[in-house]
Amino acid sequence: MLIKILKAGNGDSILLQLDNTFNILIDGGNNINDYKHNLKQEILEIQKRKEFIDLLIITHIDQDHIKGIEYLLKDEEISRDIIKNLWFNSFSSTTAINNDISFDEALRVESIINSLNISINRQITLEQTPKISLFGINFSILSPYREDLEKLIVKNIDISSSSSDYKLSLKEILDKNPRIFADKIEDLDTSVENKSSIAFLLEYKSKKILFLGDAESTVTHKSLEKILNERGLDELNIDYLKLSHHGSHKSLSMNLFNYIKCNNFIISTNGKKENLPNKLTFAKILTRINKEDTKDNFYFNYSSVLKDLNFLKDEKEKFKFECYSENFEHGYKIEL
Repeated sequence: MLIKILKAGNGDSILLQLDNTFNILIDGGNNINDYKHNLKQEILEIQKRKEFIDLLIITHIDQDHIKGIEYLLKDEEISRDIIKNLWFNSFSSTTAINNDISFDEALRVESIINSLNISINRQITLEQTPKISLFGINFSILSPYREDLEKLIVKNIDISSSSSDYKLSLKEILDKNPRIFADKIEDLDTSVENKSSIAFLLEYKSKKILFLGDAESTVTHKSLEKILNERGLDELNIDYLKLSHHGSHKSLSMNLFNYIKCNNFIISTNGKKENLPNKLTFAKILTRINKEDTKDNFYFNYSSVLKDLNFLKDEKEKFKFECYSENFEHGYKIEL
């Protein structure tokens, strides 16, 4: 399996290639130039190989996830039948009027999808599709609940902190946040906007990857707990975790590590919106209860973000971690 974390502005666009046969695209980002230079080029290569996007997953309707899909569907250089299957918890044209631009784009994307007769599943929820098997992959859906989709009113609410913490060292972050690190009290996102995001555990052969979209932590934790109970396990060994909401500290609860063990973390963003990722997010990961004496790896699709975070050499040695970015022209790729 090849995972490509594509440059997608301040959004997500992840391409999975399985055994040079199946292709899965998760979201499309939101920047037209990034679409043209990165996602489009990958799609053209797939088209050149006479392959398809066997599954497109639009996690939710926030602009930084869906806008690039609109570019893709409208692109005259892309074959009209390139997408074979689609997961999209979209809204019908009968939904009440809302002025949010993401809402409008969701309606446009759905209109194009309908005109192209793409096979679409609009009910990717914990209640209706808890488990799905495709292409030898087992998907365990972690979010959303159906009731959260029904409550959704798009507001473009951001859940990150309002100021950058990049100038602080990891020690300073730990010292300035005793409520989190000593009292174990976290200020987490509970907005229905992010509760609507599709999140899932992907299992292929012996590999396990968590794709969290922008999902809200308490929802995914309940789902992971259910999986552990079903399997009679104390924790899941995860090969890679794509951090929720571009590394916002409010989307990562330290309780996550009661359910999983992981040393490889993916961050998708160009860092140009609301100071994401938060440096506090890394402090949470590096001081988690089950880190023990292991080394952590952080993977970025933009080198500029890594530069801005300004991790020091002695911090990397003390907290045992390393960072990697941009190992090919369209972002970062991981071969499993």
